[in-house]
This record gives sequence, structure tokens and C-alpha cells, in this order.
Amino acid sequence: MSKDKPDPQADARLAAVLESISDVFYAVDRDWRFVLFNRSAEEFFHRSRADILGRELWEAFPNRDSEFGQLLQSVMANRTPGRLTAPSALREGRTVEVRVTPLADEGIAVSINDITDRAAAERSLRRSQQRLDLAVEAHGIGIYDWHIPTGKVACNRQEEVLFGLEPQAFGGMMEDLNRWVVAEDLARIRAEIAAATAAHHETMAFEFRIRRKDGVVRWVEGAARLLYDPAGALQRVVGTNMDITERKLAEQHQRLLINELNHRVKNTLAVVQGIAWQSFRPIGLAGDAVDAFEGRLRALSAAHDVLTRQSWEAAPIASIVTGAVAPHHAGDGRFTSHGPAADLAPKAAVALGLAMHELATNAVKYGALSVPTGRVEVSWTLEAGLVRLTWCETGGPPVEAPAKRGFGTRLLEHGLADELRGTVRLDFRPEGLVCVVEAVLDA
Repeated sequence: MSKDKPDPQADARLAAVLESISDVFYAVDRDWRFVLFNRSAEEFFHRSRADILGRELWEAFPNRDSEFGQLLQSVMANRTPGRLTAPSALREGRTVEVRVTPLADEGIAVSINDITDRAAAERSLRRSQQRLDLAVEAHGIGIYDWHIPTGKVACNRQEEVLFGLEPQAFGGMMEDLNRWVVAEDLARIRAEIAAATAAHHETMAFEFRIRRKDGVVRWVEGAARLLYDPAGALQRVVGTNMDITERKLAEQHQRLLINELNHRVKNTLAVVQGIAWQSFRPIGLAGDAVDAFEGRLRALSAAHDVLTRQSWEAAPIASIVTGAVAPHHAGDGRFTSHGPAADLAPKAAVALGLAMHELATNAVKYGALSVPTGRVEVSWTLEAGLVRLTWCETGGPPVEAPAKRGFGTRLLEHGLADELRGTVRLDFRPEGLVCVVEAVLDA
């Protein structure tokens, strides 16, 4: 078929395609007369093809000096495509993208697409990105994306600042960052990553030290997301790093103060013990009374040790129980304790330590631990913010309720209950003493 003759079938196919697309599409010849005008164009301009085809474009749209008019004339004259994004002149509040393309017959084709929703989404994304960038910069958060197979790392400027690197000084490989990490910390982190990968963990957290170019050592806290390929091989690690040096220094200072406090408390208890000896000896106080007093001081000291290890924030119930009764049994399996992990506030922890000491002392002297066949079991449960702890003795001598409440009993039933904001019940069963403590967990 001759190139100069029109192809009716091709024209029909083109018309069908133009009718099917949602974009506004029209074309004008070299004399600016409309030769194509699809259905979307009819709807957009509220003009019918019968009214438009054959008319001159500037007759229908006379504003030749507008940005849109100048774009059309530029493409017609220079025969190079052009593009324009602007508010719609026909639809208030809408944004359109106009694409103008030269045609082989020296005319031009115009395509108009309503991109209002896309433009709004892009603006929202840019605002979100700006807010994220501000937050990242304000908090000094370094962000990196490590491609495992190649070792290449992409990171933001804050990551370079964190490592003390000048702009553009980062080589782009993970080893360029690792060279600043303290060797023993780097070995540990690599082992942690290997373990996390073997377990197919998706996230991990870590702390490490870096030694910058100027010799300054800084602490860094990191968090990472591990991404695997379908076969399960680690492909990427995407994460953040933050400088936590000031926090680490504050924690070290706090530990120093707490250790000093504990040292002084122990010294004070030792002084109290010495004063007691000097006070008790002249009046001939019974040895049992002196031993009981010293035992209570040791119980206080043991509770303080547990709290010191926990920075005086809280103490695990299990540690308080085992620490208080350790001096009173031989570790032969006759004393057992079990229960869920739970912490007590310092005040409650000290009170519970004293209570466990009183119960253990009584068990050794008169109860289950005074005979080889006796046993003591301590258990606790948690429910709705309450802890229920039970001390149960079995296998010991027959038990009788005391006719008179001694100091230890009063300490348990009143002092401990007040400190824990709960209740303490002593049940002197013939087969063995049972003490039940119910208290608010955060007492």
C-alpha cells in the first residue's frame, strides 16, 4: 500500500485506541486546525467533536500568550516534545499535566491528564520526607542500607557525622565504617549478626564503641532490620545508629553513686552491729537475741546487694527470696522456690527480704529445716497487678500456734503487710507452717 494513501483500517484502529484511553487527547494540523478530538476531550472541554473538528485551535481557545499557548507554539515551531504541569484553567482546584508531541505531518498532538490526586500524594510525601529529615537531623540519627552480597552501603549524612567523617569521605563499603569500630565490639556484633541470621530473626539491636579519627571514643546504639531472599539467605540490613555516649556516661556515674551508697549503707550496718555488741554485752543479753539482731542486719545487707545490682530501680522476687534464705540451708534440695519473673520496688524488696529471713530462721530453729526430713517450698503467682507468695513447710516437727506473738511474727503480720500494702497470713498447721503474702506488685 502506498505511504501517501490513507489506511482506513489503521485510522479505525487509531480512533478506537484514542476512544479507549482516559487521557484527554486531541491533535491539530500545521494550520492549527483540529483533526482529532477523543471522547475524554469532549467531556473535559464540554465540546462535541462535531463542533470542534476542522476549527482552528485559537478560535476555540484564543489565549495564545498563556503558558499553555506558548508551549503549543514552541513544539509546533521547534518539533521537540514539551510538558507542562499547572492548575487547570477549566476545572478549579484541579491540577493537570499537559504533554505536547510533534506529529509526522507537522501537526502536534496534545494529551492532558488530571493528576490532582497524584500531585497531592507527592506533596504529602515530600512534607513527610521533610519532617523525617528534620527529625533525623535533630536527633542525630544515622541511617544505612547495607547490601550484603556486594558489601556496599548507602547512608545519610548523619551516619557520616556520627562516625566523624567529612562529607563525601565515606568510601561506600561496610568495611569503611567497620574500620572505626572498636575491635572487640566489632567481633561481638559480627557474632550477633551471624546468630540472628542463623535463627532467621527479622530485627536486632546492639551497642558498640567507635574510635573516631581524632581518637575520641563514642558509644553507639543501633537497631536493624534483616531482609532475606526467598532461599533464606541474608540480602540486606537496613538500620539506624544513634550516639548514646552521654547516656552511657550518665549510667556509669549513676552506678558509681549507687555503689558508693551501698558501700556506705553496709558501713552503717557494720557500725550498728558494733554498737549493738557494745550495748548488749554489758547487760548480758541472751546470745539468741544478739544472733537474731545480727541476722536481720545481714538480711538487710543482702537485699541491698540485690537492689544495687539492679541500680536500685527494682529487684526480682526470685533474687530476694534466694538471697535471704541462702545462709539458712545447705543447698541440699530441701529448699525450693519457683514463680514467674517479676520485680518489686526497692521498699517492698527490702521488706520481703526481711520476711524471708524471719521465716528461714524460724524454720531452721523450730520448723521444717530443723530436721533432715523437712522441706520448704516458696512459690508465687501474678494476677491483675497482685503477687501471691506462699511459704510452705512440710516434713518437720509437729507445729503448734505460739501462745504469744514474738517480734518476728509481728514483723511478718504487721510490718511486712504495711510495707507491701497487702496482707500476710500465718497458718500454724500441725504438718508445717504456711505463710501467704498478697501484695500490690508495684508496692
